[in-house]
Amino acid sequence: FALLGAELQRRQGERLRLWCNAASTGEEPYSLAMTVAESLGPDAPVTIVASDIDTHVLAVAERGIYPATAHGLSGERLKRHFLRGRGAHAGLIRVKPELQRLLSFRAHNLVGEGGSLGERFDIVFCRNVMIYFDAPTQRLVLEVGLPLELRPEVPRQAGRLGDPPASETLVPLRGGAVGDRAELAREPQ
Repeated sequence: FALLGAELQRRQGERLRLWCNAASTGEEPYSLAMTVAESLGPDAPVTIVASDIDTHVLAVAERGIYPATAHGLSGERLKRHFLRGRGAHAGLIRVKPELQRLLSFRAHNLVGEGGSLGERFDIVFCRNVMIYFDAPTQRLVLEVGLPLELRPEVPRQAGRLGDPPASETLVPLRGGAVGDRAELAREPQ
């Protein structure tokens, strides 16, 4: 999330709203929260809304409890952002409250009548979800679902879009970086 860290530094002091959709069990939104805390401190005026269509995975995410063998986290990040379980909870880690306070979890359907998620967002992450949609559904999400939730000037990160011809006609992509204004980015494959 180096690009996010740089964007946060650039906008330091601003009140920001981030949206992580298809948040599943919370690994990505907590990674975003770690980036916020590491870039701006734990008291940054940032809110991260993590949404998913599946309320069961959202409940797991909201608890913020994971196996201590969580992959992809450095020892330094584990120590800084998690509490180690003891006794009956040995072998588990829990997200520290100062990190959890940055997040709120909401059920939301990207392609349905999910209602608004409140104020519009400054930064949106739509990673690892578009690959599950066919081309017409990708188009629906990109034309209708996301724009309703975004401030007009925001950069957007979409992750892999799956079938490039279906989405690139709608969303011009540039070299795997976050795009400007109405562009979405895709991770390099």
